[in-house]
Amino acid sequence: MKGQVKILRFNPQTDAESRFQSFEFEFAPPMTVLDVLNLVRERFAPDLTYAGCCRNGHCGLCGAVVNGREALTCRQAAEPEMEIKPLAGVRVLKDLLIDREQYEARRPALRLFLERQRAPAFEPEKIDMEAFELFKKASRCIECMCCMSACPVVKKKPHIFAGPMPLTLLARHFFDPRDGMERALMAKDEGVGECIECGLCSSVCPRNADPAGLIRLMKKAAAGECG
Repeated sequence: MKGQVKILRFNPQTDAESRFQSFEFEFAPPMTVLDVLNLVRERFAPDLTYAGCCRNGHCGLCGAVVNGREALTCRQAAEPEMEIKPLAGVRVLKDLLIDREQYEARRPALRLFLERQRAPAFEPEKIDMEAFELFKKASRCIECMCCMSACPVVKKKPHIFAGPMPLTLLARHFFDPRDGMERALMAKDEGVGECIECGLCSSVCPRNADPAGLIRLMKKAAAGECG
């Protein structure tokens, strides 16, 4: 069965703007979108540029917009008709390859490590498992940036609202009962109050980290502690 894929191409050295390029391929389930991209590069467009590493939904590098929805290309099933674009709201380096540098630069301010204020009272340390469940949920995030692409607030207020991915990373420590930092103040500084609670970030999260739910809880806690 013949399939057709339209890929949004862009080379900053030669192109003034992005353009779609179409390719026909032999559609054979259970192909993934990444399989199709690999096939296109091998047979038709050796200069096609995109990211990917683990092929198993763990590295978070292969995110793209497939038929209008953010997904990991290594886990998303291919379809006979596809349109593939790079993730939105971020600078495109070439074709489907995006620049993650602006988000990497934000990480130090989040202090993404356990900050103890005092040593455990006794060993082994007792942990509130209900709170720890939220920590584990936030820890599912693989930083694929699909949620950032889907978020409407990131597009409108990128300098005020950090976005669902950085806030989910912050949530790991916000909900870690062992952590002693003022994470509520940090969440407020990162614009947690700007979230409109549309839920789009959770709808595209490939690891079910539920950034929308975590942000909603942080938003409520930050309003109470900082208000």
